[in-house]
Amino acid sequence: MNNIEVLILSNKFDFTTDYVCVELRKRKVKYLRINRDSFRFYKVEFDVNAEELLMTSDKTKYLINGGLKSVYYRAPTYFRETFLKQFSAEDQLYNSQWMSFIRNLTFFEDAKWMNNPVDTYKAENKILQLKYAKEVGLRIPDTLITNNNNFKFNKPNVAVKSLDTALFSIDGKEAFFYTNILSIKEFKAYDISLFPVIIQHNLDPKVDYRVTIAGNKVYSTLISENGKGISGDWRKKKDTLNFVDCEMPDSIKEKCLRLLKKLNLNFGGIDLVKYDNDFYFIEINPTGEWAWLVDTANHKIYEGICDFLS
Repeated sequence: MNNIEVLILSNKFDFTTDYVCVELRKRKVKYLRINRDSFRFYKVEFDVNAEELLMTSDKTKYLINGGLKSVYYRAPTYFRETFLKQFSAEDQLYNSQWMSFIRNLTFFEDAKWMNNPVDTYKAENKILQLKYAKEVGLRIPDTLITNNNNFKFNKPNVAVKSLDTALFSIDGKEAFFYTNILSIKEFKAYDISLFPVIIQHNLDPKVDYRVTIAGNKVYSTLISENGKGISGDWRKKKDTLNFVDCEMPDSIKEKCLRLLKKLNLNFGGIDLVKYDNDFYFIEINPTGEWAWLVDTANHKIYEGICDFLS
């Protein structure tokens, strides 16, 4: 019987989690990784009265109880499924009930969570993010959420983005909605009555920064292309950009840490831009990716995560 100290909730193709698992093995920490795309291969017995979870995988038994120290939660708070109509009723039940089981692991309240799914769900709301960022002293762009083309917005160009992560299918292929830069005239030519979108003052020229926080460790990255800032959404050309370790002003780091505390998070990927000699908050991702920064910016974020978990 293996008594688990650290529980990891992820999927088998999440290479970001691999970094954490390798580091935990180096530290000889007893951990269990549960992959949400492998539920069929697990047997679970949750004795609520005894407050113990027995999991069996590949004939190996793992015991999770009050000795659990921490949880690394890399699963989404809910499925943004683009092919739901193709699922059978059995598959829909399979997905919903297993995800409910994962969420119910918040039963282990005394363990440290990175991050608790309840807090992650709240932190994913972009309007609330902007409110809290402003409250901790970070500047935010002029922002309007609307599905009305007759809005008033005193800016010549706007950044248009989805209110939630927008995944959908085009000709059987998964598509993603990036931030798009449009003039007000261009934007008003579209019919947006079907659903609300976010429009923000397009901060340009700008320099992008990613601030990744793991526990109490802050990793700051300057993002550029040939030494210059990027116009629009840098994620569109991620593979051609430069990611460089940098030092953020102490006041900005402190505000980022305060934002995480306000959202009750222990991990977050914060996007900032420097515009007109000041830093602006764009958004925070409570389950943000960071693996590409290990090699590109020499940010050993997995060490900060494992310091927290162990």
